[in-house]
Amino acid sequence: MFHFDGPGDQFLAESAFPFARWRYACADSLLGSGVGGTVVGALARSLFDDGLLWQWIAESATERRPALLGSMLEERDRICGYLDDHEVSCPNLARWFVPLDGVTDLTGTSLAALAAPSLPDTAELLDLFLASSPTRLAAPALMGGGVEALLQTARGMLAMSGLRGAVMVLGHAGHGNLLGLQSSVAAGGVPGHDLRADHEALFMHVAAVGVTVTLLGVCAAVPECWPPEVEQGGFLGTLIQLTEDVVAAASAIHGLGDPKPVAAPPKIRAKQPKRRLRPEALVAHDDLLPDIAHAGLVVTAIREYDDFVSSWITDPWAHGDPKLASVLAYAGAHSTFSTVMSTFEDHAAVASVFAARMLLEEAARFTWLVQDPEDEEAFVQRSTRYFDEFRARKKKTIALFASNGVALAAATRLFRLPDSVIEGPESISKCRRQLPSIDEMLLLMGAPYPEPGWLPVAYSLLSQVTHSTPIGLVHMARYRDGTLSAHDISPEMLALALDVACLGSARLLGMSSLMLTQGSDEARQYALGLEERALAVHDKARLVHWLD
Repeated sequence: MFHFDGPGDQFLAESAFPFARWRYACADSLLGSGVGGTVVGALARSLFDDGLLWQWIAESATERRPALLGSMLEERDRICGYLDDHEVSCPNLARWFVPLDGVTDLTGTSLAALAAPSLPDTAELLDLFLASSPTRLAAPALMGGGVEALLQTARGMLAMSGLRGAVMVLGHAGHGNLLGLQSSVAAGGVPGHDLRADHEALFMHVAAVGVTVTLLGVCAAVPECWPPEVEQGGFLGTLIQLTEDVVAAASAIHGLGDPKPVAAPPKIRAKQPKRRLRPEALVAHDDLLPDIAHAGLVVTAIREYDDFVSSWITDPWAHGDPKLASVLAYAGAHSTFSTVMSTFEDHAAVASVFAARMLLEEAARFTWLVQDPEDEEAFVQRSTRYFDEFRARKKKTIALFASNGVALAAATRLFRLPDSVIEGPESISKCRRQLPSIDEMLLLMGAPYPEPGWLPVAYSLLSQVTHSTPIGLVHMARYRDGTLSAHDISPEMLALALDVACLGSARLLGMSSLMLTQGSDEARQYALGLEERALAVHDKARLVHWLD
């Protein structure tokens, strides 16, 4: 139940579980679909973070629930910072900040919002969770068990050996990078499309427990939202039982057992509180804009782009033995873009936002990698940095598993590719240089546009959904004619997701096609056609999201 006449933090709390349940349903629907394997990992990571957040809020709901409003203002201030730093205009900024007008006060101008504390970030929440020494507990009575007891049981299901390493595996998938795409390299599967069994099991373990803990935390934080016609004790008890079934089945496959006793409590990485806000982060009632935008023309343009995407394909092995990175860039872009096309108009629309952000991020990395291809020496240096980055990430993740109760052989097995794949060298340069920040690479990708900084802003706005912030929550619902549709994406967010999905996939498919075919004329014409049609989508989309 939603209370439209209550405080803003109450409405945001009541929105959390429907959003989590939606993402879990999206992840479940992608299993076995033949596309979007790594998108499942991105959705699972967001549900894991939600579970950590809501078990933390539930520990002291009266004190901590208002921090949702504080987080809303901090995220708005962050977006305003991107706009200022990159000299980007956004005429409909009020719509981005308050897409729902009439349900509650989300302007941020109330004393409650201005005085609200901050939420911990994801790193701090994980540290706090591990410091509490979570352990697997026997389930309380399934019928009539109290929310607090059930929440303790559910928290134990999030606990597993090597949890920090598992979180990194989820993060690789969520960022669409080379290591994340390797989750889709399964024996007998299609690279970029399917999921290897152990990673799929890990993803669904985390997703199932995350959505369960979120519901229990919301029940503790806003008990008034529970529908009176549903008997709570029996429903929640059955939910715990079903979640335990998922955990048991998944654990037998991914092989990560119960956590080992903690030798010393981890250091808590608390962020420094910040309360200075730019005036633009607050929205006056007179500045609120009506929900009248429509993404219909963007949809028409993206269908034309999609037709061109499928008009030419290449066999990655037709020109010799290709590099795994090129195969995954090509196949992964096809798979992730297909996820966008198969979800944006139906009940799984939220998955399209996750997929679009992944495409944009990896496209920015590839844009940086292949800039100035005539300068061979510079390309070799960038290529070394690129592969060193993911070799170092792999090494760090295995070390985290091994130092947190997982046998080294088991940790290594989670990254072992099928025998049919010839793995490259594992050595890392002694003076390794990290990749540029995602902002730097997005600025490079945005250089041809009138406002090059619009891509970092776009990435930040999409991240509101993938990180389940209050801004992301309110863009995943529509309020029209007195009716709230909880699973309906705003036209601004939809247009932005479709826009960057085309720009990102065009760059990845175009560049990887050229790499796989050794610069053939067909690939060159295909790459140019992709860019041309992606820009046609952008021309329509910018009239809805109003960036660039």
